[in-house]
Amino acid sequence: MFSRSVVLAGCIALGFGCGEPPDETQEIVANLVNAGFPSSDILVVDGKVYAGRDAEVSLAASREMLAVGATTDEQYRTTNLVSASLTKICVNGPAFTGVFSTALDLAIQNYDELPLSFAMARAPSTGCSFTINAVIDPNMNGGVAGFPANGNPFGQVTIGGLLSQYGVDVIEHVITHEIGHTIGFRHSDYYNRTISCGSGGNEGDAGVGAIHIPGTPTTATVGSSIMNSCFRSVESGEFTSSDLTALSAMYTVSAPALVSGLASNRCLDVTGGSATQGTPVQLWECNGTAAQQWRLTPQGELRSNLSPNLCLDVSGGNPAQGTGVQIWECNGTTAQRWTMVGATVRSALASNLCLDVFNADTAPGTRIQTWQCNSTNAQNWFVR
Repeated sequence: MFSRSVVLAGCIALGFGCGEPPDETQEIVANLVNAGFPSSDILVVDGKVYAGRDAEVSLAASREMLAVGATTDEQYRTTNLVSASLTKICVNGPAFTGVFSTALDLAIQNYDELPLSFAMARAPSTGCSFTINAVIDPNMNGGVAGFPANGNPFGQVTIGGLLSQYGVDVIEHVITHEIGHTIGFRHSDYYNRTISCGSGGNEGDAGVGAIHIPGTPTTATVGSSIMNSCFRSVESGEFTSSDLTALSAMYTVSAPALVSGLASNRCLDVTGGSATQGTPVQLWECNGTAAQQWRLTPQGELRSNLSPNLCLDVSGGNPAQGTGVQIWECNGTTAQRWTMVGATVRSALASNLCLDVFNADTAPGTRIQTWQCNSTNAQNWFVR
C-alpha cells in the first residue's frame, strides 16, 4: 500500500535501477508483464517482487498467472484463507517505537475486538498459533505484505518509516491494511487501482484468487475500505462497514442463542434477519441463524452475528418501562450495556431494568422490551 501522492523510490521494474537482479527475479517480473501488469505496478525491493506494489509474488505464483485468463470480476479475497485451527495470531514488532508502536497496537486492536475465529495480540504473548513479524523500512512510504498459504497468514509485514510524516492514524491504517493482506484480503479496488491511486490498472487474479465476499459492494470508491490500494494523507485507521462485513463473512464463528424462559424453542431474534440499524428484536422460533446469535463482549455489549458492529440497543436510550429493543451500530453508550445476573439480562440504563418478553406472550413475533425486573419467566434467558 502506498500513498497516491508519493512515488516510492526503489528498483522499479522494468528498468532495474538498483543493478542487475538475479535470474529468478527477472523471470517473476517478466511473468507479471506477460500476465498484463503495467510496469508502474511492479516493484522490486531487496530481490523481492511485489505486484500491485504491496503484495509479494513468488516465482511459482508468477508462473501460475500466465495460465490465468483476464478477469473483470470485482472481488476481493484470496482463495487461500487462514485455517480455523489458528486461534491466536500474534504480531511481533520489536522495532516499532513511538507513534509506530501506538499505531501497531491500534491496528491489532482493530482485529482483536471483533468476534473472529482468531484472537490477535502483540508479541510477546502466550498461546500464539502463528506469529507475523512486523518490520520497518526507513526508506519506504507505505507498506508491503503477502497472502496466506498452507492455512497460515503471510509471515511478514513491512511498514515504511516515511509514514511518520502523516501521524498515528495513517500509520494505523497502513498496518491494518497490510495485516489484512496476510489473512487473505485483496485490494478492494484491485480491478482498477485508479480509484484510490489516481493511476494504475487491473491487478487481476494475481495467482492467488480474487473472490467477491458476499454482502460487500462489488465496486470501490475512495475511502470506502481500509483495503483500497492507496491511502490518503488523512485516514481514520478504522474499518469501514464493508470491511466489517467482509471480516464477518470470512472469519466470524457461530455464537450462542438466548433462549426465553417461556419456551425452549423461542429465541431472541432480529426481525427478518435484517442488519439494518433500528430493526427491532422479537421472540421467534429458534432456528440457529445469525439473527439469533449473540456474543457478550467484555464491555457488556450483546453483539449480533448479523454484523460485527451491531449491538442490542434500548431504543433512544430511554430508561422508561416498555421501551422497545432493537439493533443499532455499536457506540459504547449505556443503552447498549447489558449484564447477565442469574437468568436475567439487565440494562445499564437503570438498576432494576430487565430484557422482557411483552406480556409474557410466546407467539412468534412478540416484541421485546425493557421492564422492571420481576423474576418471571418473561425475563429469564438461557444461553444455548
